[in-house]
Amino acid sequence: MSLGWGIVGIGRHADRFVAQAISHAPDTQLVAVCSRDIGRAQDFAARHQANRAYSSFDQMLQDPAIDVLYIATPNKLHLEQTVAAAQAGKHVFCEKPMALSVAECEKMIRVCADSGVKLGIDLQNRYHPAHIETHRLISSGEAGEINFIRAQYAHGRSRNAARTAGWRSDPNAAGAGAIAGTGIHPIDLLRYLTGSEIVEVRALLDEKPPQLLDTMAYVILSFANGITGIVVSGLLVPRSDDDAVVYGSRLRITCKGTVGMPLRGELIVEGEEMNRRETYPTDNPGIGLYVKAVGAFNQCIRNNTAPLSSGYDGLEMVRIVAAIQESSRTGKAVKISR
Repeated sequence: MSLGWGIVGIGRHADRFVAQAISHAPDTQLVAVCSRDIGRAQDFAARHQANRAYSSFDQMLQDPAIDVLYIATPNKLHLEQTVAAAQAGKHVFCEKPMALSVAECEKMIRVCADSGVKLGIDLQNRYHPAHIETHRLISSGEAGEINFIRAQYAHGRSRNAARTAGWRSDPNAAGAGAIAGTGIHPIDLLRYLTGSEIVEVRALLDEKPPQLLDTMAYVILSFANGITGIVVSGLLVPRSDDDAVVYGSRLRITCKGTVGMPLRGELIVEGEEMNRRETYPTDNPGIGLYVKAVGAFNQCIRNNTAPLSSGYDGLEMVRIVAAIQESSRTGKAVKISR
């Protein structure tokens, strides 16, 4: 039986990626969308074949055909809307960053658990087949001893163009700049690949007055298992190498051009006993990772298992972003307490 999805927050990301992914995922139906502007909601619903459009969030939550709510509103609204959805019996798939503070994330996790619903976070890079295979090669020991890992994910804009308008330029609504909007992806990916938590960060952000939010982040990560990672992410790197590279004693693993939003790139495995290369052709690379993420979340609901990108992962990323901001502002390494 199909699971019904609803969308609140019908901005560009929902329009370009997740709404289309819902329509392409197996046994999934886009039931309803919600916007304060009913005209926008109706237009969005028509373009993505949703059954209903709402201008009232509370009314939308009363729709019995909605099993899952995808939340893609400004970051400051995630807590309130997640709590309301969970208490209405809806599973929640939330955009990152999960919320504005650790305390908000903890409340979201607690309410969803108390309500018996799943909470997933849209960290689509965990679903790339190159990253899944790299995680396997590391966790199985085939890559050997890992001491260093790195990842990059960036867009190329001018500094003026990188200063976004709207809620994303408001620290009270967004919480952070490119480190939260872009940098979360390669940092979480390294957490996933290594299977280890980050215990200390050293960081440099470019958030200097009159610029209120960062557009670039340069971060050194210390993992609990002794691995050191480096992440470069932001908005000012034209023709970025959106790669993740693992340097193991037995294998060097390069996920070339795989970090980001499209399902693309290649996996290059190099070692004395293993050398192989895989590419990832797909009919619709733009939404490929999101189709996998939606499908995987549906399976968690059906099988009553934990999401691969869970509320806990969203909480950890908010915790890590706060430590990165503190490190950059103080010029010191910051240990992450839990």
